[in-house]
Amino acid sequence: MHAQQAGLMIRLGDFRVQALDLPFLVPIKVGDTELIFTETEVRTRTQEFGPGERPWVTESLKGQQMLESVKKAAQTRLSVYLNGETGTGKEVLARWVHLWSERASAAFIPINCGAVSVSLAESELFGHVKGAFTGAHKDRPGALLQAHGGTLFLDEVGDLPPELQVKLLRFLENGEIRPVGSDRVLHADVRIVCATHKPLRALVQEGKFRQDLFYRLASIPIAIPTLRSRPEDVRALAIKFADEFDKTLTREAIARLQVNSWPGNVRELRHAIERACGSVGRDEKIIHAPEFDFLSDSAMASGLQSTAPELPPGSEGLPGICTLEEMEKFMILRALNLVNGNRSDAARILGVARSTLFVMMKRHGIRGPRVADAWRVHLIGES
Repeated sequence: MHAQQAGLMIRLGDFRVQALDLPFLVPIKVGDTELIFTETEVRTRTQEFGPGERPWVTESLKGQQMLESVKKAAQTRLSVYLNGETGTGKEVLARWVHLWSERASAAFIPINCGAVSVSLAESELFGHVKGAFTGAHKDRPGALLQAHGGTLFLDEVGDLPPELQVKLLRFLENGEIRPVGSDRVLHADVRIVCATHKPLRALVQEGKFRQDLFYRLASIPIAIPTLRSRPEDVRALAIKFADEFDKTLTREAIARLQVNSWPGNVRELRHAIERACGSVGRDEKIIHAPEFDFLSDSAMASGLQSTAPELPPGSEGLPGICTLEEMEKFMILRALNLVNGNRSDAARILGVARSTLFVMMKRHGIRGPRVADAWRVHLIGES
């Protein structure tokens, strides 16, 4: 924007300017009008989610590649196994396996195997007949029959007791369902999608899960990347969640969120945004980095790292256990990577003065081209 061309006096804060690339969150006066520009767009790579359905938001290459794997798996008739940490959106992805499949018009039935008592688990899956046990006042179809023609999502399938693992394997082999208390054998056509937060293969090695059932359930295994390994998605999700509260996050706030470890993944990030939005009050529209100071406090209290263990580009060789000196260098590199080399922003993330950061960089031999500021201002009188 050029002031002389527009014929107006432009002020950036208290300074008169003649040309500028527009900054974020700084009042700009054009004539009698004051503007504040905010960065609120979310550029998701996948735009094929239907109206009313929960999307799996991603701007990262890892997330996009995983979504493509989900879509390809959905178009087969095979069982799908989703392996991911708590809060990574396993049920959301399971639903999209269903919606992207030829079974989309039929039922999607989710069951959390870890939340069902052992005594009722068989009834939940296979159903029961009237009088089968105390409280069975009428016939009840189980989840497998309810999902006939559609998809059954078994979350935390590793928690199924051994006797039910045998019955589930029998169903996968011949489609047979025998309700509790019944001599009658029913049949159902169901696609199984299962998920765990602990790898099923590890449970097999520990003798807690049948190997033959594992092979039937994990026809197509898909690993869901953690949120801490996708800083681009931390940004996209944080902006989305804040926008739901009619709030805007500063760049420093987003950068602080991007270096948190997020052991609870997307679920924990949403809670952090909700807490920050609630703490600033209804009238305040901008969320600053200090509103997330509680993240480092909670990380210290729980013994967790306050920064992501995944390595930024160029530092993949850092060992899992390293010296404090190596870790400090890693932290500096990660902070610089997240802010595209901007020293001032990196210093804010690390909680040190800019001059201290320069000393630390010199000590570790970290060099690199200076990155231009995110915006430039030409003051009146500058050439």
